[in-house]
Amino acid sequence: MRHGWSILFAIAFTFASLLAVGCGRQPEADVIFLTTSEHNDLDPQRISWLHDSRVVEQMFEPLVVHDFTTHETKPGVAESWDISDDGMTYTFHLREDARWSNGDPVTANDFVFAWRRALTPDLAAQYARMLYRIEGAEAFLHWRTEQIEQYAQVSRDANGGRGEIAEQVWQLAEDRFEQSVGVTAEDDRTLVVRLERPAPYFLELVAFITFYPVHARSVQEAMTLDPATGMWRMDTRYWSDPNRLVSNGAYKLAGRRFRQYVHMTANEHYWNAGQVQNASIMERIVSDPQNAMTTYRRGGANFWPGVPAGAMASELVRDDRRNDVHTQTMAGTYFYNFNCMPQLRDGRDNPFADPRVRRAFSKAIDRDTIVQRVTRMNQPVAMSYIPPDVIGDYNPPTEHGITFDPERARELLAEAGYPNGEGLTGLSILYNTGAEHGDIAQAIRRMWEQHLGVSVSLESVEVNAFFDRLRSQDYVIARASWFGDYPDPTSWLDRMLSDDANNNTAWSNEAFDALLTEAANETEPSARLALLREAEALLLDEQPMAMIFQYVSVNLWNPDQLEGLNANPWAKWNMDRIRVRR
Repeated sequence: MRHGWSILFAIAFTFASLLAVGCGRQPEADVIFLTTSEHNDLDPQRISWLHDSRVVEQMFEPLVVHDFTTHETKPGVAESWDISDDGMTYTFHLREDARWSNGDPVTANDFVFAWRRALTPDLAAQYARMLYRIEGAEAFLHWRTEQIEQYAQVSRDANGGRGEIAEQVWQLAEDRFEQSVGVTAEDDRTLVVRLERPAPYFLELVAFITFYPVHARSVQEAMTLDPATGMWRMDTRYWSDPNRLVSNGAYKLAGRRFRQYVHMTANEHYWNAGQVQNASIMERIVSDPQNAMTTYRRGGANFWPGVPAGAMASELVRDDRRNDVHTQTMAGTYFYNFNCMPQLRDGRDNPFADPRVRRAFSKAIDRDTIVQRVTRMNQPVAMSYIPPDVIGDYNPPTEHGITFDPERARELLAEAGYPNGEGLTGLSILYNTGAEHGDIAQAIRRMWEQHLGVSVSLESVEVNAFFDRLRSQDYVIARASWFGDYPDPTSWLDRMLSDDANNNTAWSNEAFDALLTEAANETEPSARLALLREAEALLLDEQPMAMIFQYVSVNLWNPDQLEGLNANPWAKWNMDRIRVRR
């Protein structure tokens, strides 16, 4: 069997595991941390949720690692790298002692295989767009999508042999990728990446989870080519099976029970195993926050990162008697979208197409009241779109932020042709159920009625319908938020480009687009950041979104018992550095 286990040992292990589950027992671990969410996926190329990435980041390591406390990019699987003078070619030199958990060497081809998976629509990678900076990557994804559509038509007419046709079609796709996409394994330890255009933040991108390697041989064995569709299908059980899953990070999977736990033990083949501070970690899954708190208080967990927002979290923030409550500002902003289309979906002229109206409504929001009396979390009031202190050398233009000024708000409405709010009818706030969105919407509605004389209704819908309406601009005002994916201003600003699919406001500004284009071609770092700062300032002046507050996370651990935690705005935890004082 894989890993050299004897059949007898495997049977004994399985029997012991069944006994443990039957008795409701869970494995022991040096460090136990809590989550209230079961995992959606543990496939590096597919995941998009924070709690999923928290586990995967412990088991896999990318080419480079970004330190979110020092803002440095450090070697990971790549011990060094070279960047061409024009910033278009990156050559990564993989360390000789990088090993998978089964002892196999980590090769450049493992990265080529993983990145090709991410760019293959068969697998529906959530963050495939992150690889679009690579030469030919976006074009390949679109080409493969069309190829699959054409295969569906051809295979319907085939009387037989669809499996053979599917293999031939995939061979064409492999050849296309090799010939057109700028990712090449020159040898086992040399990976060359060519970009579409310079991207000074490419190393930060490479540290992102979609760029993680996977063990090509074992993952390929878990994939099958569907003759009916011509698409690859992944046996998702691979990611939960410690006998099959091969990883290259500080830990390897030791066991997983649905809605109970994920157990990981130190990977003895990890190149930096000597620096790992504990022999095992376990994520305990307790879906109910109250039960999770009971588990933590009774010593069933050492650490609870990201206590869910709500009454419990706000009570913890206000309890100054505890030394185990750690509040951390996050790389995310809560705001309200204004629909900026000239006409609304019902054909009416849209008042929010006028930036004066958007600024007026933004200036009539008392953000201090929201964070002190509604959320009761005392989040930092948002004076910029990109939160301060989350990107090394970037200082957002907070001086352009909107402050509470009802008098000026009324003046702006009058200038726009709506004195005392007259003529502003049929307005509504769209938000999804859950969290505290309804409480915030109620408070803001009252503020607009009091300070602007405008009546606004509330629309609460379930989350899928909410996002559908947001994407189709089927709203007037809508709650929204954005967390950065990687530590560069473009992670926020690019989504506000006129043609970006994530620009749910339909705001379009030629000057903003031009600044981002100029920044994309600027290779001098300080000049580039200056252009991006100018773009954000323009965005804040135009106010397609009313910034409200920056997110904070509430994390629980006793500093007298745990050391080595690296709290940071990106919620990236190096579990291998945690030590438990006995």
